[in-house]
Amino acid sequence: MSNTSLIYKNIKLYRILMNLLYFGKYKKRFNDIIKLFNTKITSVNELCFGDIYVANFCKKNNIKWAGFDINEDFIDYATKKGYNAKCQDIMKLDNLPKADICIIAGSLYHFYDNVEQVFKLMLNSSGTIIISEPIKNFSSSTGILGKIARISANAGKGNETFRYNKKSFIELIKNMKNKFNFDYRIIYEKKDILIIIENDRN
Repeated sequence: MSNTSLIYKNIKLYRILMNLLYFGKYKKRFNDIIKLFNTKITSVNELCFGDIYVANFCKKNNIKWAGFDINEDFIDYATKKGYNAKCQDIMKLDNLPKADICIIAGSLYHFYDNVEQVFKLMLNSSGTIIISEPIKNFSSSTGILGKIARISANAGKGNETFRYNKKSFIELIKNMKNKFNFDYRIIYEKKDILIIIENDRN
């Protein structure tokens, strides 16, 4: 973790940067995800959770939450708040605990070369998958926001240049649908694309 970008070592700096990149609407990303929960939800897995907005909601609503992240600083912050956060490289997991919903927000690009394995883990874990992924990225743009995005790109596995755009993300979902036979619905396409996947494995 020694080469991790500074913002990934401090939750306050992380929130400041993310609010800059989301024009003050960083928290809305999580609120939009939470709006997709139905009243029967009792358990949630969140991959690469980073922040604890979803965990906070789950705690207030008696929903069991488990978070997985490779960032020791974020794990430490979450565990000190009393949350079930596990420091774990997703690629080293054989399975995830069963849960009603599995979430991955803003992090699928980290696994673009192992994305099939991530989908298999999520689909075997949960009947509902929620993915929120940036498709308009500042890291490839000029100007101050582009520079900030590029220098803060190391979440603990080295600097990463790959990002999805709308076309490549939709192609990914269609390929995964053909392989795993699930249904999906696009909620919206903005800076992020938000989709919900339903499968009958569980």
